[in-house]
Amino acid sequence: MPSRRSTDRRSDKRLLLLHTGGTLGMARRSAAGALTAGEPAELLAGLPEARAIAQVEARALFNLDSSDVGIPEWQAIASAIEQELDRFDGFVVLHGTDTMVYTAAALSYMLVNLPKPVVLTGAQRPLAELRTDARNNLISALELATMDVPEVGIFFDHALFRGNRAKKVSVHEFAAFASPNYPVLAEVGLDVTLRHDAIRRPSGLFSVHRDFSDRVLTLRVTPGMHPDLLAGVLAGPAEAIVLEAFGAGNVPSRPDGLLSFIAQATERGKLVAIATQALSGAVDLRLYECGRQAEAAGAVSCRDMTVEAAVVKLMFLLGQFGSVERARRNLLVPLAGEVSG
Repeated sequence: MPSRRSTDRRSDKRLLLLHTGGTLGMARRSAAGALTAGEPAELLAGLPEARAIAQVEARALFNLDSSDVGIPEWQAIASAIEQELDRFDGFVVLHGTDTMVYTAAALSYMLVNLPKPVVLTGAQRPLAELRTDARNNLISALELATMDVPEVGIFFDHALFRGNRAKKVSVHEFAAFASPNYPVLAEVGLDVTLRHDAIRRPSGLFSVHRDFSDRVLTLRVTPGMHPDLLAGVLAGPAEAIVLEAFGAGNVPSRPDGLLSFIAQATERGKLVAIATQALSGAVDLRLYECGRQAEAAGAVSCRDMTVEAAVVKLMFLLGQFGSVERARRNLLVPLAGEVSG
């Protein structure tokens, strides 16, 4: 059931703000100057309201465009949280919006039985701009990090999403993220409304699992795509391929379609997982004949995982197990609420 909490209350909690880059922290050094990366201390100086929320310590881990954030950066964020878990009550990660959902998914898999909130946020416009979403996003993320939400989440505009269920849906609107297949964890308006029935709870000891594989490839299926186009994939180093298929997981099944690619990839020991191009809904390979044929050729379903969550999960499973077969068997085992059980 939802519960409400006013945003007017002071807190004696301690938060760690981890700056990794992105639009929110950029600043213009002169009226005509270009936007450049700012420092964490400057962010807090421009946000005196933060002192009414918690004792906030800011730290720069790195300063990258999120397009350049990958496995080493995911590991650095997870290590910082692990090292400071006992000192702080919650964590806010400032991150560029473009790959925020990938980082959120990675952290959700790495931080097993997370006992405290980890909230990723960013902005479409910098904090220093007159018309910006940065102030609202950062204040709300800090507030939520003091609450009973022991998950990796993404806060944007007015909602806290489960990180591994979120998708970026707009490059120019303040409501840049959505959670098509899972309810929001919290809504922020005049009050903060937590959806306790949607929030996961730790069920064991906290631990961090760091290993990932970079041998995962994503391919978007298009009408008329010929398997010859994918010959290089068959011969290449990819151990898992996520096909973004049509609708409920349908792929072209004519003689010149993709069934032969799926069969050949499976025969070569590769994993072919099928996700959907649709924004919401789930893959069901038993629903249509072309899906049944893809499954018979060796493909497995991603069910209602986002493409981003599925890709990062395969990277994680291959990193943990070093085995394509074990990754296949565990793809639909929920790790952090990323897939419906």
